[in-house]
Amino acid sequence: GTSGSNVFSQDNDPELIREALPFALKTYEALLVSDPKNRSLYLSAADGFIKYANAFVHAEAERLEEVDFNRARHLQQRAAKLYLRGRNYALDGLRLDYPDFEKKLRKDPEQILHLLSEKDVPLLFCVASGWAGAISTDVNNMSLVAELPIVEAVMRRALELKEDFQGGVIHEFFITYEGSRSEIMGGSAERARGHFDRAVMLTRGKKASPYVLLASSVAVRKQDYKMFRDLLHKALAIDPDAVPEWRLANILAQNKARWLLDHSAQLFLNCEETEP
Repeated sequence: GTSGSNVFSQDNDPELIREALPFALKTYEALLVSDPKNRSLYLSAADGFIKYANAFVHAEAERLEEVDFNRARHLQQRAAKLYLRGRNYALDGLRLDYPDFEKKLRKDPEQILHLLSEKDVPLLFCVASGWAGAISTDVNNMSLVAELPIVEAVMRRALELKEDFQGGVIHEFFITYEGSRSEIMGGSAERARGHFDRAVMLTRGKKASPYVLLASSVAVRKQDYKMFRDLLHKALAIDPDAVPEWRLANILAQNKARWLLDHSAQLFLNCEETEP
């Protein structure tokens, strides 16, 4: 439930949450065994597994890549499994109202997605973010990468149904989705910037993640170090206590911002301030 997740999202100690979450996740799984038709339990499990995979497993894999490649690879594989477990719980939740949801989604995404409504957005968001997370842990897994168009269709439908969902998290997804692929590959720095502007507007500039996502996608791809640095400094200037329900998310995003600044030499050929 919402009150339960607030205990996590409002916390200021990522280490504590990292250790507490697995117990909560196993509790959701145990409850689902005895209550397999409980839609909100599927959502809690899906959301929890995906957030845990992202914040504590995948993020650590990224940090370890240059110091301990084997450990990083192990964590990436683990993150992929956790992301997909979260995605599968979200698919199970949707299947309660839409029989054979996954089968129909794989066959003809537009047709099944057309039937969904605003109440389905939280589960749809989990389906797409879990799936996309798994793909991003292993871009060489061609069978997974081939499913990206389904992920995009799901997230676009969620955006259509409720574009301001959770203060713009769907827009945050599209910052990375549009911003980290080149124009030739179908990405667009301009569209990424549009989603960034909307996410900043919806969060009144009080959430760090949109800044970090634009910096790590568009700024890195364009090799624009000044833009990168400015965005990350804006992220770090945000007060994590300003909006309690974003406290943990802001602390995690600011940790990532510091890490990116510390590793800018690996991301940029030239870290000098170049005047236009």
